[in-house]
Amino acid sequence: MELKQAMEAATADLDVRPGFVGDVMTGGRRRQTRRLVAVTAAVALLAGVTTGALLTRSHPDPPPVADARLTAPTAGDLAGDQTFLSQVQAIWGRSKNSGLRPYENVTEFTGPSHVFWAATTPSGPAALLAQRVEVDGEPVPRLLVGLVAGDAVVQRELDRGQEIGLYRFGPDQSTYLALGMGSRVFWSVNPVRGQDGRLTRTWQEAELGPGGVAVVSAPPSERPVFVRGSTAPLPRDFFSDPLRGRFAWRPDTAFVPHPGLGWTGQQCASDSPVTGVKWRRENAPSPKADLQRLGMLDYLVDWDATGEWSVCAWLPDGRYAEVFEAYGDLYGAIYRDDGSFSAPLLGGKAVKGSPVVVALPDGQGTVVADFDALVGPQGRIHAWLAPAGTREVAVRRGDVAAAVQL
Repeated sequence: MELKQAMEAATADLDVRPGFVGDVMTGGRRRQTRRLVAVTAAVALLAGVTTGALLTRSHPDPPPVADARLTAPTAGDLAGDQTFLSQVQAIWGRSKNSGLRPYENVTEFTGPSHVFWAATTPSGPAALLAQRVEVDGEPVPRLLVGLVAGDAVVQRELDRGQEIGLYRFGPDQSTYLALGMGSRVFWSVNPVRGQDGRLTRTWQEAELGPGGVAVVSAPPSERPVFVRGSTAPLPRDFFSDPLRGRFAWRPDTAFVPHPGLGWTGQQCASDSPVTGVKWRRENAPSPKADLQRLGMLDYLVDWDATGEWSVCAWLPDGRYAEVFEAYGDLYGAIYRDDGSFSAPLLGGKAVKGSPVVVALPDGQGTVVADFDALVGPQGRIHAWLAPAGTREVAVRRGDVAAAVQL
């Protein structure tokens, strides 16, 4: 009776013949279950209309990605080469997992791919494509943009609202494609260090060609840096936000030996004045950022630009120091006991297979480090802060001992 009353209430305002609901209930007992379900659904739909509510699916299709590159005419000098465009589409289609990381969770390539730029570059023909993709757990499709060159998908970027738009490729990795995306692009190579230890860079604007794509040639050894903005960075500005393409992150392989000294982890050359504390926890220092603000450390735009290690030391005068490696050189910074920046450190070249030796100013001693070795007269593991006036430090690795001259 409760179901009958509910159905009668839902259809009270409908212009149907008398006894309609009752007949439905009676007929439903004589018909198969599927017929009962169909009639009940019809009544529910009528009830929805009378209340002014349109019954729809609880999860409607999300709106499509709105990006002009999905439909824009192909730009570039190879736009009319249908054979090349077909080859590019085929490579893209059969390499759907290439250039994607597992955590990006792309589950489906939904819309058709589109070549929005195809041109001749110093590293051969290349093309940029865009396509809608679905991501696991996200209701709205995302845009996938990528580069095809040398008969392979070189790089892909899943746009999550902050597209980088920088690609690098070629036999010597010296060709860059920078997307303007409505802004200007500036680039610089070969920073120069002055007598004061500070660096300078000369910037030039990249010429955006058809499709808003700039093609730039720069060997990695020249340390190219790209910045997108309305004006170029100042010569001694090393704290702007540089573009870091997918190529700049650690390679997606099980293990890649890190270049440079190859050390990993954080070690200390002296003990903290606070028992049980290895690293500063309050007002944590940021040596790399502080040195970049001073113009003493270059932009760190490649995964191998900086080492994966650092050495700390509490100094005799109460200050705190950290030493690290970047671009094959040794750097560091000293901080006061309240965590404020005190002084920069430039320590010379980092030589693989040799201990690190960084002399500290103001008679605070010398940091000597050789990871997994025993350093100093007490055989401190990894690193030791040699007191001022020390001329020689013993370093033992296994059964081999050496004397390091300071």
